[in-house]
Amino acid sequence: MIARTKSLAGAVAIIATASMAGAATQSVTFNTLNGSTSLATPFNVGDVLIVDTLVTSGPGPLSQSVTFITAGAVGSFSGEAVWEISTATSTLPRLTGVNIDIFDASNALVNSDTFIGTLGGFAHSTLGSALPPGTYHMVATGTAVRDAVLDISLTFAPVPEPTSLLALSSFAFLAKRRRA
Repeated sequence: MIARTKSLAGAVAIIATASMAGAATQSVTFNTLNGSTSLATPFNVGDVLIVDTLVTSGPGPLSQSVTFITAGAVGSFSGEAVWEISTATSTLPRLTGVNIDIFDASNALVNSDTFIGTLGGFAHSTLGSALPPGTYHMVATGTAVRDAVLDISLTFAPVPEPTSLLALSSFAFLAKRRRA
């Protein structure tokens, strides 16, 4: 339970940051391995999606889906996922083979998480890419060897300003030219 408290502390920090910036946080809680939900309120720039899973009913396949909408100025997102991976001999929660994908309304893959490593009995991965306004489905899959703990957070960001893109292009051009 101590590890679960550490994981929740990170989610609380994200929520507090979003609240201070005037952004909205929408939370989804799953207490079953298989479930889906749809969020009706669109996400705006700075808003945060939190998915919190705590399943104590035993092992089995994990398959959870959250359908969400991004609004007007949203053009990208970044996020992270954390899940408990205690040892095979432990009695603590354990998830294996976790994968998190985001699909658009036509079921085309938009982004898949990137595993970045383990720390303190938890596995960590990141997510992030362009994400124009539209309807999306985030799907988490894996296997619960015992109880399951999984936390996912996404933060929505704006489309980069055209002047910012022009400036970045100019810097890239100059850097390439200097190498030549």
